[in-house]
Amino acid sequence: SNTGIELSLNGVILQGKDFSLSGSFNIGRNIPKIDKLDGNDIRQVSSNWAGTDLKTADDFRLITGQTVGLMYGYVNDGYYTTADFESYNPTTRVYTLKPGVANSGTLLGGIIGIRPGTMKLKDLDGDGLVTADKDRMIIGSAIPKHSGGFGLNATLKSFDISTFFNWVYGNDIYNTGRIQFNMLYRSTYGNMLNTVNYDNRYKYIDANGALVTGLEELEALNPNATIWSPFSSGAASPVFSDDAVEDGSFFRMTYVTLGYTLPKTITSRVGISSLRLYGTVYNAFLITNYSGYDPEVTATRSGSYAALTPGVDFSAYPKSRTFTFGLNVNF
Repeated sequence: SNTGIELSLNGVILQGKDFSLSGSFNIGRNIPKIDKLDGNDIRQVSSNWAGTDLKTADDFRLITGQTVGLMYGYVNDGYYTTADFESYNPTTRVYTLKPGVANSGTLLGGIIGIRPGTMKLKDLDGDGLVTADKDRMIIGSAIPKHSGGFGLNATLKSFDISTFFNWVYGNDIYNTGRIQFNMLYRSTYGNMLNTVNYDNRYKYIDANGALVTGLEELEALNPNATIWSPFSSGAASPVFSDDAVEDGSFFRMTYVTLGYTLPKTITSRVGISSLRLYGTVYNAFLITNYSGYDPEVTATRSGSYAALTPGVDFSAYPKSRTFTFGLNVNF
């Protein structure tokens, strides 16, 4: 079912001989709800943005009584530090975790195995292993709490201006770029986000270009690392965690138009009834905390399930800022 409520207001705010101001406002909330599923109350759905490469590809859930767009994944816990390991064997090149430290090696270790600087996931059930069936949960919802917009139209003698703003609040975005470009996914020398630049990421190469493997040496090399190493798992398959779920709330100036109408005393001399010059800026500005290109863009590869997996941003092209200039002429 799809239920909701919307409020719209329109009116004249000021009206004078040489000036006027009018406005419009709307706000709404929409709730697409799962009323019934065949066979059971929970169904697994995949966004398919990475095809079968995505570890535990069923990254959405349909749950009876809940809304569409529930994102299902792991809870990020930063990265493994040297304090999580009790030893390193240089012969076998294996790091041994301390007792009580959750092991997510089946998901993130790749052929290298877990080591300092590897992404860390929370062990939700406390059994010491991070697994798909016991350590995932609802980590986001694509459905906003409300959305709306407002516009203003004003005139002052021969000048006119009109503008419109829109917003969305309270929705989550599944930013696949934070997964794909924070690791070596299907590449050896791929493009990456600035979040994993040399100053931020966990490092294994010292200033002399030598590979560092010892626990004490790695600790000394990484006193200020803020994010895991994109090289820690090799070209392993991507994993969906709440690190890739971001607040998609935004406030945008959709357009602003400024116009000027020439006096009739001028236009009538050349047989023109009226002549108005105007300029419009579309997508004038955007305020958001979303780190992707555009919070209002959704691109998914889920095919027939696209409507059931909203809020997936697969590095879609953002809205452009457009400048338009024109004339309105009446003869």
